[in-house]
Amino acid sequence: MSADINESLVKLLKSISLQEIKPITFHSDTLGQMPVAGSQLQLAWNQSLAEGDPVSASEDTKVFRPKYNFNVSFQDTIIFTQESVFVLVFHVNDQATFDELWADEELRKVFVEKQLLKTMWPLFRQHVQDGMCRLGMSPVALPWLL
Repeated sequence: MSADINESLVKLLKSISLQEIKPITFHSDTLGQMPVAGSQLQLAWNQSLAEGDPVSASEDTKVFRPKYNFNVSFQDTIIFTQESVFVLVFHVNDQATFDELWADEELRKVFVEKQLLKTMWPLFRQHVQDGMCRLGMSPVALPWLL
């Protein structure tokens, strides 16, 4: 990340404050049998935002609705899938700064891919582990994000 983007990200983060994180949906499916311990599993995940995010809940409140999808595959066949949707509510401390910085597409991408993902990853990891356990599967430990 360039020094300019990093500086802009710091300003963007100072213009908002996280108020609430709330899970909205949590859906898990078993699509196959978990192989024996030690088998090579493939893990795939992605993060996306709802169309129009962030939405304005009020004059000084922005809401993001990230969705996380996760698949566990064995021998190229999906055996488990998880989808989780959260709501993140931010108070906007400085609307003018937020609007100016949010207009930068590169900065938006960095915020979503770095800040939101790192904020939400521990919660999503727990959703995946809970989903697998509820379906009688041995949970897979998702990696740490660096």
